[in-house]
Amino acid sequence: MAVSIPLKSVIPIRRAPSMRAYFPFHFLVYLLLCSVVYGCYVDTPSVEPETVSRRLMELLADPDSDVRRTAAEALGKVGHKSSTGSLIVALDDPDARVREAAALALGRLGDGKSGMALAWHLADSAEPVRMASALALGEIEFSADREAQTLAVLRHPQGSARLAATRALLSLDTVSLSADLINALRDSDARVRQGAAAALGETGNLGAVSHLRSLLRTDVAASVRAEAAFRLGKIGDHAVLAELSRVVEADPDMRVRGWARWAVQQITLSHEFGSERQPSQ
Repeated sequence: MAVSIPLKSVIPIRRAPSMRAYFPFHFLVYLLLCSVVYGCYVDTPSVEPETVSRRLMELLADPDSDVRRTAAEALGKVGHKSSTGSLIVALDDPDARVREAAALALGRLGDGKSGMALAWHLADSAEPVRMASALALGEIEFSADREAQTLAVLRHPQGSARLAATRALLSLDTVSLSADLINALRDSDARVRQGAAAALGETGNLGAVSHLRSLLRTDVAASVRAEAAFRLGKIGDHAVLAELSRVVEADPDMRVRGWARWAVQQITLSHEFGSERQPSQ
């Protein structure tokens, strides 16, 4: 006996989106990128990077977030600085993936004009964007404000932003001994204190030694004490040998003792032979 099923009771099967919907855009990006380098392989005039960048910048306003993200990535590969302004605008895209791609692209372009916007996005709500901004800050051209803008984020109320700022400082060519950096050594987040200690060590300034010694003696987090020991070894001040030797004998954490031992060896050998060794396990 045949059973009839009311059509209304049948759950419609939704057809998967056709790849044709995506093909034109990705094929367009492929053609645009190829047109930039095509002349390198065939004796045929290539399309100017500025022309390619202009078309890709238009795609940053596309309603499809995948299109915007791919366009941002492509702009970073093309590398024409005319797209800096559009990519800075893309840092405020509602989609975190687009913001991340825009930050990385700005790093590739290396335009110092993007420094303030990238520093601002060290406080982005999405961790991938914060990390991408930190990396990009280390890649852009030197500007007098870049370090100051990054240091200012160390005062941000959000711990994740302060952590991103310490990572950004480590990516810079030079770091100055500053009040913001010293204050960050007292941050409530141990990860921020460790990052600040690392950045402080990178200054190479002997004025950092007293602050690192204080961390080595008093910080409750083993990761921070270990970082302080390592950075003291890198700075190489002979005056801290006795204190480091006490840490080797007395610190309750094996990692701290190991890095303190390495620091003692490093300082001793650097004064005698100028050589480097890895920490004993």
